[in-house]
Amino acid sequence: MENRLVLKTGHQGEDVRILQELLGITPQDGIFGKKTREEVIKFQRTNNLTSDGIVGPMTWAALNYNPQEIYADTDEITSATWIERYHLPEGEYIHQHTSKKYIFIHHTAGRHNPYKTIDNWARDQRGRVGTNYVIGGLPADADLNNLSAAQKKYDGRILQAIDDKYWGYHLGKNGSSFMTSHSLSIELNSAGGLTKVGDKYYTWFKQEVHPSQVVELDQPFRGYKYFHRYSDEQIMSLEALLYHLAEKHDINIQDGMHKMGPTERYEFNESAWKGGITGILSHTNVRKDKSDVFPQPELDRLINSFK
Repeated sequence: MENRLVLKTGHQGEDVRILQELLGITPQDGIFGKKTREEVIKFQRTNNLTSDGIVGPMTWAALNYNPQEIYADTDEITSATWIERYHLPEGEYIHQHTSKKYIFIHHTAGRHNPYKTIDNWARDQRGRVGTNYVIGGLPADADLNNLSAAQKKYDGRILQAIDDKYWGYHLGKNGSSFMTSHSLSIELNSAGGLTKVGDKYYTWFKQEVHPSQVVELDQPFRGYKYFHRYSDEQIMSLEALLYHLAEKHDINIQDGMHKMGPTERYEFNESAWKGGITGILSHTNVRKDKSDVFPQPELDRLINSFK
């Protein structure tokens, strides 16, 4: 059995046996049962850790176990050969090892190339702002019914900008600094909200958007009735990445947006703003001034499908 990042009651395997050895538990049967949980809680209390009986990266670190053996980087990530490592330089993210309780979905309100997105973060003057992952998209001016290979080059491509164990300031001002430092973040390359002039649609940076990529909402959302569409490939990549990260970090994919009603799923949520709702969340759940992500029907169907 492969090593897990997070261990809890019911897990079995060599990683549990290693944990039992480190805690001095006998017999070392590789089964995370009641006795193992009790010893984990005792160890956590002694070391001023959250005493929840769940072994995450902070508990592994306190056990002086090499976290690289448990906390896999993307180049060692479980079966995730579809994720490309394209990291921000040192100093462009927070080099602090934290456990993860939340996954936030954003969009860039920019262009479609994920490499350029990360490159821009590396040289801008905003400080250590960025997300763990970026999912490439389609050029906003491309006709979905007549796409060239060049236009599809980055569509759905997943890049990792920051290792999972570290973090960046991706939420801005919100009610919980804990939430920022203990969340994973995913950015969809998308132009975001659009302005209609006559029968044409434009991004905030004045690029014309092909009508096939325009989503018209029944009601305006955060001041926009028209948005640049998240592509089918982006939605599929997002689905795979969310399930992968939720399993890897023991985050309940049904918590957060999935539990919210259809009318509140993308809206500001006071409890989420304070860090009280874990799971999958939108940037809009914790910021009233943002429009990422917007309620595109395909995205909403994905959130409804979590199980």
